[in-house]
Amino acid sequence: MTTATYLTANIAYGFGGMDRLGCSLRHQLHIHGWGALTYKVFPSFRGRTARLSAAKRTKHVREHGNLGSTLGMVERAQPDLLVLNEVIYEFYREELEHSLQQMGFRSIAWGLSTHYPGTSLSTLVASKEPGIPIPCVMPQRPCMGGGAGMAGLRLLDTSRAVFGVHLTYRSPALFTRQLEYIVQTAAAEQSRGQRVILGGDWNESSHTVIRAANFKSLSLISAALMEPATCPTFLPKSFRKPLDHIFIPSYWQSISSNAIEFGSDHLALAVEVRENEFTHEVNGISTVTSGT
Repeated sequence: MTTATYLTANIAYGFGGMDRLGCSLRHQLHIHGWGALTYKVFPSFRGRTARLSAAKRTKHVREHGNLGSTLGMVERAQPDLLVLNEVIYEFYREELEHSLQQMGFRSIAWGLSTHYPGTSLSTLVASKEPGIPIPCVMPQRPCMGGGAGMAGLRLLDTSRAVFGVHLTYRSPALFTRQLEYIVQTAAAEQSRGQRVILGGDWNESSHTVIRAANFKSLSLISAALMEPATCPTFLPKSFRKPLDHIFIPSYWQSISSNAIEFGSDHLALAVEVRENEFTHEVNGISTVTSGT
């Protein structure tokens, strides 16, 4: 058996100061338009979000994007598997891939969103062992609260499949469709003998995800020892919600978990797990397998 550290983080477009309410609101307006102000009250009102021009969005990202705090946090945490959400692919791909390779990550997969031209709010999965990307086409809605990308890696040395996900917020019908797709994709990997890890910004509590009838079929559990309230960091702890989670096979053991501040409106979540082998008995004979 081995131990490994997994980390998931929503990097809030790579902007600094997103853990402060005023700064966060200003950046949200420059990404999503004026609809960001009404979304909390009227989540179905999305017309204004699409009218902000691509030129204005890209100009704002070019002036304010900074991955320093994110990369510093990842370097300190030293994860073996990494999921990053709300990554603007067009601006950060080269810097992220170069920096992660310098940290020892050997395989990287991207899940591109269908949000706004020139500013795809996407998902990245990276591993320090060799792997190949798993194609993912999770249903999305190209606007604020619609969720973002899903990315997967099939790891070649340890029969693991890791997925990074970013689900919708306050859209139950779309959440159900997204969760059904995630379960279907994860189950396909399990049928290949892969041990599945799911991490990311779920925009729901871990209990809500686990209680979903279709999710139960995966036999996964939350890797966090205690569910941390990860978002939004600019509010007092009593008002935050547990939105970011990592799910692992039920026969693995959680060793430690830690929520990390790094300037985002989300806390990052790092967990250390012991990857136990799965043992079952047939006619009194114990058999060990790496499958789920």
